[in-house]
Amino acid sequence: MQAGVDAAALAGARAFGDTTNGAGGRNTQVQVYFEENFSDGYLGAPEIVPVPQFSTNSGINVTRVTASVELPMLFMQIFGIGEKNIEVVAQAELQPKPLEVMVVLDDTGSMNTRDVGGGTRMDALKNAMYSFINILHQGSSNRSELALGFVTYTVTTNVGQQLRDAGVAIRDVDGFTNVASYTGGSNAWDKNPLGWKGCVMNDDTINDLNANPADVENDYRRGAWDVNRSLPGDADGHPPVTPYLYPPHSPRRGPTYDKNKVMTSDYSGAYETAARVADNYGGSGNNNFYLLSPGGDMAIGQRLANSPAYRDEFYHYYIGLNANSSNINDDVITTPSGEYYNPSTGGSHGTHWVVNYSRVPFITNTSHWRQPNAKYGFTTLNGRSDTNGLSRTGYNLNMPTPNWQCPEPAMTVQYGRNKSVYDDYIRYHNMPLEPASGTLHHIGMLWGYRMLTRDDKFVRNNPIENQTPLRALVFMTDGQSSTGESVDANNREFWMGAYGSRRHKRLTANGPTTTQIMRRFGKVCQAAKNDGIVVYIVSLKAAVSEFSTCAGPRYYQTEDAAAIRSAFDQIAVDLVDLHLTQ
Repeated sequence: MQAGVDAAALAGARAFGDTTNGAGGRNTQVQVYFEENFSDGYLGAPEIVPVPQFSTNSGINVTRVTASVELPMLFMQIFGIGEKNIEVVAQAELQPKPLEVMVVLDDTGSMNTRDVGGGTRMDALKNAMYSFINILHQGSSNRSELALGFVTYTVTTNVGQQLRDAGVAIRDVDGFTNVASYTGGSNAWDKNPLGWKGCVMNDDTINDLNANPADVENDYRRGAWDVNRSLPGDADGHPPVTPYLYPPHSPRRGPTYDKNKVMTSDYSGAYETAARVADNYGGSGNNNFYLLSPGGDMAIGQRLANSPAYRDEFYHYYIGLNANSSNINDDVITTPSGEYYNPSTGGSHGTHWVVNYSRVPFITNTSHWRQPNAKYGFTTLNGRSDTNGLSRTGYNLNMPTPNWQCPEPAMTVQYGRNKSVYDDYIRYHNMPLEPASGTLHHIGMLWGYRMLTRDDKFVRNNPIENQTPLRALVFMTDGQSSTGESVDANNREFWMGAYGSRRHKRLTANGPTTTQIMRRFGKVCQAAKNDGIVVYIVSLKAAVSEFSTCAGPRYYQTEDAAAIRSAFDQIAVDLVDLHLTQ
């Protein structure tokens, strides 16, 4: 019976703020948990109804549960001892303490897989997150001492506006972040289809980090800016962050480069690049060929194609058309005066060449080159408005777009929000991002960690003076990092993500890219723990050794919808500062 009232008091305390008579109400929870731990008729006892009392003393929520029974003495009655009154009491206190939680969620296309009991993996995650949010709020619509935030990720993550608001250094990308200076109108992505939506590249870094998470600070000092809490623009020399731009090209074909980032093919007459492969222009919808000439204005296209945002990508993609000096009519890359440009003598990074936009193959054929997607983003309910008051009707994730694979904006950690704000974020801004070309765990983990720990930039107002908040990072994914390690028939790498194209060799000169990404994930996890952050990881359908190393006993490997909900429920209960005092 004592176990029954103990469980009842804890359950009532968790639901303290819910005074309704529903299944989640505090009175109902007391009764259910008592009955689960003390069955009716036990040892001949009559039905026992636990009596809860709820009070708040000096800001502490107190739940007291009493149960009493007249218990027949089965053996002692032979000595004349009849019924005996038994009374047990349990008291649980919930002392509000500041709690800051950043949740990092996988929004890649595989979350749309239906293999968790009829629904999709994302359906299972959403239901688990609603329960997680409910438990954290203790039945209330608002907990003033709770600050919750969200970061979603694919091969990039969307924190651009949050960085601007916090004054974090962002590189200007001429032709992208200031696209209106070329096209007129607005620079905003939702008003200009060539504008920046807010996703970012990962920080400047060095190649081939070792596998030891404990070396995180040494790696940072050597130039790996992507492994700790340091923010772009900090006084330690951290370079600005670069906006994420997916250039117009086929995600399935690309030139090959060696470990020194030089094209492997020597110039000897015509050599093949992706531009010479006819199936890249099949009009199948699998290519990201978007026009830089709004309304057919080729002069705008010419200027944008030669802007820093696009210039090098066009060069690498079309230099293979420069066969020889006797036939330059189809050369996309020429000298400024229109003469033959020899890449073997001029070099790929020279200033003595221009992109001839009008010569790009099929550039006037709208079945191959299309206007960029003007409403790239998750579709929400018809008629619903987002936080900027803009209609979300008609949005889709279709290529082509410079923001391909960019998820919805993150939510900073803030106190005092209504519970419905968090529910709406999960409902409307957390969806499987399709199409997509991989999964990059590290960028979600990195920015979730930074936005949680750097309260000097991502400011929040702790409502409880002189109390240091508990900080937790909760990370969820359904698989391992994936970076398109495969190559095409001509041995060309085609993946593109937050470290650029794999041909850029930003992570490794020779080894697998995923190895380097997971090493960075482990180091970021270690940095977070060094900062006193409690790390939880939930994986669905994947057992990943790096996750176990990172989170230890707080790693939950799940297989179905019930298990993922149970995992998030356990994490939420763990985060609630709850204990028996009697």
